Amino acid sequence: MFKRTKLAAAVMTCFAASHMAQAQQLDRVEITGSSIKRVASETALPVTIITRAQIENTGATSTEDLLKRVSANAAMFSDTTQGAGYATSNANLRGLGANSTLVLLNGRRLANHPFGNIGGTAAVDLNSIPFAAIERIEILRDGASAVYGTDAVGGVINFITRRDYSNGEVVLRYGDTQAKIGGTESGASLAVGFGDLSKDNFNLLVTGNIQTNKRLRALDQQLYNRGVNEVPGSDPPSSSAPFPGYISLGGPLAPGSYPELNPGASFLTCQAPYAFVTTVGKTPNGMDQRGCRFIYAATLDNLPDQDKADVFGRLTYNLSADHQLFAEASFARNHSIGRIAPTPIKYGFGPFNASKFDFEHVLMPVTSKYYPRDLLTQLGYTVPATGMQEVGLRAVPAGNRINDNTNEQQRIVLGAKGVLMGWEYDTALNVSRASGLLNYKGYVQEDRFLQALATGNLNPFGPGDAEDAKLWQFAAMDGDMRKSTSTTTELDFKVSKELMAMAGGSMALAMGVDLRREQANDRPLNADYAAGKHIGGEGTVPTTQASRNLKAVFGELSMPFAKGWEATLAARYDSYSDFGSSFNPKASIRFQPSRELLFRAAAGTGFRAPTLWDVNSPPSFSNTADSVNDPNCPDPAELEGRCASQIVTKSTAAASLKPEKSRQFSAGMVFEPAPSISVSLDYWNIEKKDQIGVIAADTLLTTPALVSRFGSRIKRGADGFILFVETPVDNLGDLKTSGIDVDVRGRLDLGSGGRLNLGWAGTYVAKYDAQKYAGGAFGHFVATGGDGSVPPIPRWQHTASAEWVYGSYSMTLEHVLTSGWTESAASVAANIGVEEAHKVSDSSRFNLSMTYKGIKNLTARLGVKNLFDKEPPYVASSSFGSHAAGYAASFTDPRGRFFYGSLSYQFK
Repeated sequence: MFKRTKLAAAVMTCFAASHMAQAQQLDRVEITGSSIKRVASETALPVTIITRAQIENTGATSTEDLLKRVSANAAMFSDTTQGAGYATSNANLRGLGANSTLVLLNGRRLANHPFGNIGGTAAVDLNSIPFAAIERIEILRDGASAVYGTDAVGGVINFITRRDYSNGEVVLRYGDTQAKIGGTESGASLAVGFGDLSKDNFNLLVTGNIQTNKRLRALDQQLYNRGVNEVPGSDPPSSSAPFPGYISLGGPLAPGSYPELNPGASFLTCQAPYAFVTTVGKTPNGMDQRGCRFIYAATLDNLPDQDKADVFGRLTYNLSADHQLFAEASFARNHSIGRIAPTPIKYGFGPFNASKFDFEHVLMPVTSKYYPRDLLTQLGYTVPATGMQEVGLRAVPAGNRINDNTNEQQRIVLGAKGVLMGWEYDTALNVSRASGLLNYKGYVQEDRFLQALATGNLNPFGPGDAEDAKLWQFAAMDGDMRKSTSTTTELDFKVSKELMAMAGGSMALAMGVDLRREQANDRPLNADYAAGKHIGGEGTVPTTQASRNLKAVFGELSMPFAKGWEATLAARYDSYSDFGSSFNPKASIRFQPSRELLFRAAAGTGFRAPTLWDVNSPPSFSNTADSVNDPNCPDPAELEGRCASQIVTKSTAAASLKPEKSRQFSAGMVFEPAPSISVSLDYWNIEKKDQIGVIAADTLLTTPALVSRFGSRIKRGADGFILFVETPVDNLGDLKTSGIDVDVRGRLDLGSGGRLNLGWAGTYVAKYDAQKYAGGAFGHFVATGGDGSVPPIPRWQHTASAEWVYGSYSMTLEHVLTSGWTESAASVAANIGVEEAHKVSDSSRFNLSMTYKGIKNLTARLGVKNLFDKEPPYVASSSFGSHAAGYAASFTDPRGRFFYGSLSYQFK
C-alpha cells in the first residue's frame, strides 16, 4: 500500500497530454471503427492512438517493436522465431490469435501471408507495413467492426500514413548491445513530399526504408541454462537425438560417453556445451550404461539475421473543389535467415510413412569401420559378426537447419473521394499480393541418408573421413522448397451525410458496399519437401489452391438524440461464396454530461469464416514443437526415449466446418478534470463460439479427460508406442475473456523548467476461459503458460512513460511491464526433466531516450533500451510460436542493455 504524498498526488493528476491535445482538435476526422466523421474526443469506442512523435521516442525500428508496447496486444507472433516459422510477425489483440485481429493500411486490407496450414494462422505479416510512411497507428480495442469486417473479433489495427506532406526527411540509425555479442540494428529512411493540395491541387509522397538486423547466438548468452537455479534438479533443454550418436541396446548407449575406455578418435566425447551424459541402466560387465542428451538450445539463434526494405508512394490530386483522386503503391520485402538445431535422426523422429503405417528404422551395419566393436566388447556385450544395428544421432556434420525466408507484399490502391449531391463518398480498388519463398540449408533427406548410413562409411558417432563428408553431402536436402502467393482484390464504396438536426447535434448516416476476392496459391517446389522426406522439417506440405468471394453491405446511423447523448447503430451483412451469409449488428452509446466527463458503451457480434487451408488442404503430417510424455508408455525403459519425444501429428481439413461467432461488449468512461489531464477506464468482454482450431497432440496427451474422450486419435504401432496423433481441424468449444483497460495521460507545465508529459496505459485480464472441445469443461488460463493451443496469458501488462521537454532538449523514460505466469508441470517436465509447475517472473524493462533539436533542421536522438540490463525472465518451455529456449520471445527482448542513436535531417 502506497502513501499519498504531495508529490505522488501531483504526479497522479498530470499524466501525459496526448488525449487532450486531440480533444482540442476541432476538425472532424474519421476514427478507426466508424465511417462517420466526428471530433476525436467524441468517439464512443475505445481507440488507442500512437502518434509519430511517440513512435520516434520509443526508438522502435519495426511495427512489431511498437505493438509489443500495446498492452491489449498479448502473446504476439514474433518474426524472431529462430527459424521455427516463416519469418512473419502477427498482431494478437486480446490473445485471441492472429486470425482474429484485423490489420489495415489507411483503412483498407492487405493480403495475408501466403504460407498456411490446417488449423493455422492466415493473417497479415506486420513486415508488410511501410514503416517510414507511418503517421500514426489507431487501435480499435472493441472487437468486431461492422465497418471493416466482422472477422476482427479481437480488434482492428489501422496504420495511417502521412498525408499532404511537402517536406523532406532523411534518417540514419544504428544500435548495438553493450555486451557486443550481436543483435545489432542499422537502417535508414527517406521521406519526400511534393506539392501542396491547397495551393497546387496535388501532393506526392514517396518514402523508403531499409533495416538490417544481425543474429544473436543463444550460446553467447545461455539464457536456457538458468533453469539449474530456477528449477533445482533440472537439466538444460535437451533432446534424445544427440551428437555424438548412440547405439540402441535396450536403451541408448553412446560411445562418446566412455572417454576413460579410450574408444578412439572416431568417437566424439559427449560433453558441454552441446551435450551431457545420462545413465539408463547397466552394461553386462556392471558399468553404467551411458547415453547422451543433446542441448539443442545451444545451437539456436536468439535473434535471426534480417534484411528489411519498403517503399511507399501516395499521389493525391484535387480534380475539383469537390472531388479528389488518389493512388497508393507500396512494396515491402523481408529476408530472414533462421537457424534451428541440426536435424534429429532416430526411429520415431523421421517422416511418418503413411503407406507402411510406421517410421523407417535408422540402421548401420555392424561391419562398419565406425561401429564401436572394441568398446562394446569391453562393456561385456557380444558383438555379432554381421547384421544391422539401430542407432540414433543428430546431424551436426550437416550444420544447423536454416530456413531462409523471403517475404514480399505488393499493393496498389486507386480511389476517389469527395462530395456528390450532398453526400461524402470514398471508393477505391485495392489489389494486394503477398509472396513467400522458402529456401532450405542443412536439412537431411531421409531415403538418401539411410542409404548413406547403410554403406558403413558414414560415422554417426563423431568425425569421419573424406568419404563420410561426401555421404553427408549426398544426403543433403538444400534449395528452394516453397513458393506461394496470396492475393486480396477488393472494391469498396461508401457514402455519408448529415441528415437532420437533433437535440444533441446532427443525425448522420453512412452506408457502403464491399466486394472482395481472396486467393491462395500455396505450393511446394520440391517433391521431397512436399512428401515430407526432410527429417525434422514441417512434415508433408501439400499444394493448396483455393479462393472465395465475399459480398458485404454495411451501414451506420449516428443519432445525437439529446444534449450530451449520442446513440449509434451499425450493421454488416456478409455473404461468402463458400460459407453462406451472416448478419452482425453493433450498437454504441455515448453520454457526455459535461466537458469533463464522458461515458460510453458498445455491444456487437462477430463472424469469422475458416481459412482457405482449413477447408481445402489435403491431409498433412507434422510434429509437435516440444517433446511430449506418453501417459500410457508401454516400456518404462523408454521414458527417456520414445515415450518422451516429439510426436508426429496428422492434420485433416473439414469442409463441414462452421464459422466462428462472437459477441462483444465494452463499457467505459473518460474523465478530463482539467485541460491537461485525461483518465479513461474501459471494461471489455468477448465470447467466441464454435472456435475453429485443433486439439493439439501435446494437449491431448497431457489431459486425462481428452485421452478418455479422444483416445482413438492416438495411433500406436504393434509394439504399443505412439506412431502419430490425429489433429483434425474442428469447431471446438467456447472461449470467454474479459478485462479492463486503463489509460491515464496528462501534462504539467513547469514554467521555466519546461514541460512534463506523463502517460500510463495498461490492461488487466480478469478472465480467459476456454473449452478444449465442444461441451467440455472450461480451462482457466489467466496467468498460465497456456496449453499449446492457448498462448501464455499474463494477468497484467502496461507501458508507462514520462517525457520532459526543455527548449531544444527532451528526455523520455519508459517502463514496460508484463506480469509473469505459471508453466504447467507437464510442460516443464517435457523440456527440462522436472515434473513441477514453474512460476515465470515478471518482465520489467526501463528504456531511456534523449533528443536534441538545437541545430536547424537536425534532430539527434540517443537512447538505451533495458536501462538496467535485466535478463528476460526464465521460462522452461519453448516460447509460444518459437524454438527460443529459456525466455519468452513473444514478450521480451533477449539483447540486454542496448544502445541506439539516430540523426534526422529535414530539408525542402
